[in-house]
Amino acid sequence: MRLSVERSMSDKIQESLLTMIRERKLKPGDQIPTEIELCELLGVGRSSLREAVAQMISHGLLSRQQGKGTFIRQISLKLHGGLDDLMSVTDMIRSVGAVPSTSRIRTETVAASESLAEKLAIAPGDPCVRIERVRRADDAIAAYCIDTVPKRVFDAAEGDMGESLFGMFERTGRRLSHTHTSIQPTILTPRDLPELGDGFGLFLLLDEVDFDQSGEPFCYSNDYYNTSIFKFDLVRKRR
Repeated sequence: MRLSVERSMSDKIQESLLTMIRERKLKPGDQIPTEIELCELLGVGRSSLREAVAQMISHGLLSRQQGKGTFIRQISLKLHGGLDDLMSVTDMIRSVGAVPSTSRIRTETVAASESLAEKLAIAPGDPCVRIERVRRADDAIAAYCIDTVPKRVFDAAEGDMGESLFGMFERTGRRLSHTHTSIQPTILTPRDLPELGDGFGLFLLLDEVDFDQSGEPFCYSNDYYNTSIFKFDLVRKRR
């Protein structure tokens, strides 16, 4: 199966801007060139550049100071591992030297639908807890995570929703062993994720079921990774 997504002009300009930032070894707090300079440097129109910069501001990568210019807030992170490494979002962020945090947490009890019950090997209608979190790397939106676990599993953990869920469940003796994962690119809008402001973002969705060391499924996750922040490597081997 081949996954693809058409890259917009805004995406291409953002990638060029990030390349320029890295080549010039700019750091958070440094000012980027003016709009006129960037248009000439990148060979793009002013309206396209403005759209790209607005997206990077909404993602937390840049900030604009009235009368002064546009400055770097956060440089795009490059994971040392890849999609074949089982790491929590918290550990992924820490692995590149950024500080993980959670800017929004929402939990609710839901009844398992037939499809969710099949994924978690429970009965339809069984109570589950849906955990919705916006994870940040320093100040930038890194991931939007929606995790659903059986209520009995959630109640046994009694953890802090701001920490790694994997770490929280490990304290109950339930250690993550493997996952069944499907991957697809997707676009989130402010309707999906209000923290995006007026823009939208390209995310990589990992739709997965997590299994513990006994082979029992204990968590169903929809994790949306911000592609402006995370750059994943994937090693594919011929059978």
